[in-house]
Amino acid sequence: MKLTLEQTIAAMLTQSTGTHFLDSGGGNGRAWQRNAGKTVEDFRAMPSATAEIYVREYGGETVAEILPRVNVFHLLTGGALELDDLCHNFNSVMMEDWKHGGEYYGVSIDGHEWLEMVGFKPNGESFNTYNWGANHSQVLQGAELTREGEYGEEKYLLLQIHGGADVRGGYTDAKLFKLDDHAEVYNALTEDCGFSGDDCSAEDTKYLYWHGEWINEHGNCADDSELLAFATACGASLDNPSVTIAGDAYLDF
Repeated sequence: MKLTLEQTIAAMLTQSTGTHFLDSGGGNGRAWQRNAGKTVEDFRAMPSATAEIYVREYGGETVAEILPRVNVFHLLTGGALELDDLCHNFNSVMMEDWKHGGEYYGVSIDGHEWLEMVGFKPNGESFNTYNWGANHSQVLQGAELTREGEYGEEKYLLLQIHGGADVRGGYTDAKLFKLDDHAEVYNALTEDCGFSGDDCSAEDTKYLYWHGEWINEHGNCADDSELLAFATACGASLDNPSVTIAGDAYLDF
């Protein structure tokens, strides 16, 4: 049976990636353990982005820190990726005869040989989103591949999701996805997201947008006073120093 894109991502998010004693997840602190039992419907129901808001005293002043998170289920099913017959073939059988080795992370030697046999070539170096401090709900690791198709060069993404606690290990088997004809790899890995503080007064920041930094509703870099005003509007204070709000990831391309 061919899995849909949503089913494939949900299966990756719930795949057991082990409980090695050097992985600091404890009894149930690993991502795959927290995701255990969740269905496609459960993942759909999650917000596509959240922001953790913290308020504290620093240097005699009240300051706010706002940390965005883009949900990887919504990100990876947001339109940049799709599955074709090559993806279905690779994803369904290539990890069954595991042998250590191969050029790509999470791929068996047999899987690597199959990728070469059907014409896939690496397009640049492998990536790990932890290395650039990405604001995703889970770390993503992979490589872009290209292949000459019927109508020219086609782009694919070989992808693993980190399911452990320690980022050095605990990754899923790699799965193959085709990039939409109008998409690039960054569309599948975007961190752009936005949040609204519905209770803000007219003077306060009503909206914040994350694009590598916080942008206010006027399209300018948000300053510390605007971050604090937004945090206050969302209910955070020295008496209530931590809140989490839902927002929207921007997945269009």
